[in-house]
Amino acid sequence: MASIRPISPSKPPERLLNRRPTRASTASTPRSQRKVTISKTTPISVPSIKRVNSSRMPTKKSSIPSIKPSIRMNSCTNIAAKLDYDELTNKMTSTAITELPAIRRTSKYTDTSIARENSPTAENNSDKIIDTHPTQQPQNDNAIENENNERSSSSSASSTASEPLLPSQPPPVAPRQFSLKDAQFTIESFDIIRTVGTGTFGRVQLVYHRGANTYYALKSMSIKKIVESKQVEHVQSEKDILLRIDHPFIVRLQWTGHTNSLLYLLLEYLPGGELFQVMRRNEKFDAKTAIFYASEVLLALDYLHHLDILYRDLKPENIILDSEGHVRLVDFGFAKETKERTFTLCGTVDYLAPEVIQNRGHHKASDWWALGVLIFEMLAGYPPFYDNDQFGTYQKILSGRIDFPRHFDYAAKQLLRKILNTDQSQRLGSAKKGGDEIKREQWFVSVSWSDVYERKVEPPIKPKIISLCDTTNFDAYEELDIKQTPVAPRYEVQLFKDF
Repeated sequence: MASIRPISPSKPPERLLNRRPTRASTASTPRSQRKVTISKTTPISVPSIKRVNSSRMPTKKSSIPSIKPSIRMNSCTNIAAKLDYDELTNKMTSTAITELPAIRRTSKYTDTSIARENSPTAENNSDKIIDTHPTQQPQNDNAIENENNERSSSSSASSTASEPLLPSQPPPVAPRQFSLKDAQFTIESFDIIRTVGTGTFGRVQLVYHRGANTYYALKSMSIKKIVESKQVEHVQSEKDILLRIDHPFIVRLQWTGHTNSLLYLLLEYLPGGELFQVMRRNEKFDAKTAIFYASEVLLALDYLHHLDILYRDLKPENIILDSEGHVRLVDFGFAKETKERTFTLCGTVDYLAPEVIQNRGHHKASDWWALGVLIFEMLAGYPPFYDNDQFGTYQKILSGRIDFPRHFDYAAKQLLRKILNTDQSQRLGSAKKGGDEIKREQWFVSVSWSDVYERKVEPPIKPKIISLCDTTNFDAYEELDIKQTPVAPRYEVQLFKDF
């Protein structure tokens, strides 16, 4: 962990730390004539919001008991005997995505309808997951796209059992051809490798699908915790939005399913790790690197806005890099499809727009505000309104005052003054043209947007990947047996019958 250096008004912090140091308040020029009066005696009715699923915050221990060495993860029979629960004998319903459209090489945004069909339901052993390291097969990060292009040729080769190999062992050659159309995703068809992320409701695990011979990220969420937290609508919305979208800079959903205790989202595995981890290692980015990441995030947000989808949780922890170094937006738990303003208070403190804090109703302009905060943090190494006290952060956001570091160039300052405007009606990107307004700014003058969309721009930072199942770019987490998650009551399970 980096040591904290003393801070003075003349020298703001230049390192990105797990706990960002307080910057001394210095005189700065307000960006807006509108005055905001706020003091410790002026209450703001905002509940406490902290970064969730973030490596910046200490990971809370889950209430699910950890695995004992003597218990194997595939011993579902023993677990069922202990619980003696009738609900475990219920059938698991799942939805298999049988057709995933390839990436469309066009700048037009159209809705993507994905055909689905019900997969055969599994009986008592539907929760069986074998904890075995699978045989590796060589394939690239765009294997799913390549397989979609080969759907016309059906695969006749059958999968054969092989000896498990450690991730460091060299993979065998000549993988069999496989199409997602032929995949039969069921819970027992996955081998768990390890946990790559945790959250409020569950965790994300790297898994291997034996039939597809592919690695995926399996997001498992506890039904009981979702219902207790009153997040049923958000979870359902996350699934519906992920089924609808298709973009080169947004994570792709492959399959959904549920049991009597857990909901499952099967996503493509991105081994590059969080953008936040890259920022922490590099302290701050130069202008060229920041422009690269900002341009890809901008295209992803603009695509969502064309579909009337608000992302509402942009931050470095929710931006994952693929094996080549391109970005993917993940975690759509706060995303919402709407044409009207929404008043739900959600997001991360440092990235909240003024209208969200004041509960005045927000829409697409709040996402552009978050993009401005991201750009500032990439260039400076800390967000523009950071304060040790949460109330102090709200105060700085509402005041709209920005202290620019000395190394910021004129184009970056002009862009940030426009995009971090406290008046959302005057904010850059809030007009009908949306993201096109931001693209025309001088800071992006060197960007070829067609090349960015087609992933022709070389990433400035390439993740170190040693294998398709490499997890070294993610933090280490305590491994827990998700099969010991408490079974939810029948009426709660029925809320997700179509999941």
